[in-house]
Amino acid sequence: MSRRLFFIVSLAFILRLVLGVGAYFFLPQIGHADSEPQQAGYLFFDAYRRDNQAWELAQSGKPLAKAFDQKFSSDQYGGLLWLSAFVYRYLGGTAHQPLEMVFLAALIGALGAIFVYHAARRFTDEKTAWLAALIFAFYPESILFGAAQMREPFLMTFIAMAFYGLVGVETPKSPDFGVQNPQILNWLWLALALAGMLFISPGFALVTILAAAGWLYFGGEGRRIPWQAVAIGAGIFALALVALTLSWDSLVAAKGGGILGVIGSWVRETAKWNAYVLKRSSGIVQLLFETLPPALAMPFVAIYGILQPVLPAALIEPSVPFWQTLGVIRALGWYLLLPFVAFAPFVAGNMPGGQSKRRWLWLNLIVWAWILIAALRGGGDQWDNPRYRVILLAWQAILAAQAFFMLKSAAARWFWRILAVEMIVIAVFGHWYLYRYFAIGFNLGIRNTLALAIGLAVLLVAGDWLWQTFKKHRQS
Repeated sequence: MSRRLFFIVSLAFILRLVLGVGAYFFLPQIGHADSEPQQAGYLFFDAYRRDNQAWELAQSGKPLAKAFDQKFSSDQYGGLLWLSAFVYRYLGGTAHQPLEMVFLAALIGALGAIFVYHAARRFTDEKTAWLAALIFAFYPESILFGAAQMREPFLMTFIAMAFYGLVGVETPKSPDFGVQNPQILNWLWLALALAGMLFISPGFALVTILAAAGWLYFGGEGRRIPWQAVAIGAGIFALALVALTLSWDSLVAAKGGGILGVIGSWVRETAKWNAYVLKRSSGIVQLLFETLPPALAMPFVAIYGILQPVLPAALIEPSVPFWQTLGVIRALGWYLLLPFVAFAPFVAGNMPGGQSKRRWLWLNLIVWAWILIAALRGGGDQWDNPRYRVILLAWQAILAAQAFFMLKSAAARWFWRILAVEMIVIAVFGHWYLYRYFAIGFNLGIRNTLALAIGLAVLLVAGDWLWQTFKKHRQS
């Protein structure tokens, strides 16, 4: 490992650990007084429940396999609960020390930057790889979840590890962390990552297998996917489906038999439930749901979810200073990353034809499909939606890094259009929040505000496109 990469990973680890330790000691004073998890020093309710159940299991003397029983409902799959209980039983002392899992989460989350760098370096250039590693290491949402007893830092690193192994399969002569290794090590990295995902959250093993299959397929010039990939993928796919089915007991009896029926019912019911939660979440959203045609309700949920955490709300909506500051940093991080991730498909679309273009388009498809799924799965919530979205940060970071270095390409005009649309959204909704909380500006109402933002965005993009088309015709 180079000194620069070691410094990046070390700093990323320190930032996560400092936030986690600081929250444990100071959150009872600077957090919400009526929040039991915060008064106990936890950043997330899920972390609070799972960590305390893990300590209970560790002290019970029962087999740790009990983590996979339905009794311990704090962890849907049981893997992270088992790991936490293992740490507390065999590596901890006689007192509950939540910071042990914070340390582990921070370490695993930071190590992901190594795999992101080496994966990107294998099929892009040096500068793109460095920027991708920096994004992964210091993206605010990544730091936040890496500072808590959550599954996200583990999944983010496992996906980066899997992608590193996958790219290595295609470039067997490339050095593995600076040392020439036999091809078997690439398969080992991929298998270890998939096993880790299967243990922590089986669904992401399926996502990774899908992404890997497309990557190998679109990268081939008339050749088949390697038999090793088929064997590993089939095995992990089967195990993941079994684990998912066992986790979603309530859906086994859903309409439509078999595994596909279970998954299809889960997707459908999840979308309906999260739309219902979003509809009841605030008076603003309730009003929009009452006035919007039913066909527009779900698109609104998706767009609202993509924009979370909303920057104007984070800046203006009153809250406890600690959480407001954290909210602003989170929102700034996403609103800086979003234009580049949105620009990435245009960059891929303007590449010369061939396997490289097909692979970049496939990676963009996976990332944006997941962003939309996360928006629907999280119901537009400012916590759950970014939480699901950040799990694929490794791929988002690589796409954003590549897009950044293509700002002088023929497609660059689209980046500035995307950025202008984002500025319109911030300005228009910033005005709405200012009037709502401080009576500054005009009372446009939420429906007119939404219509104004959409209208200005469409007018700007369409107008600029027509102007550019007109200029080209004149020049020709």
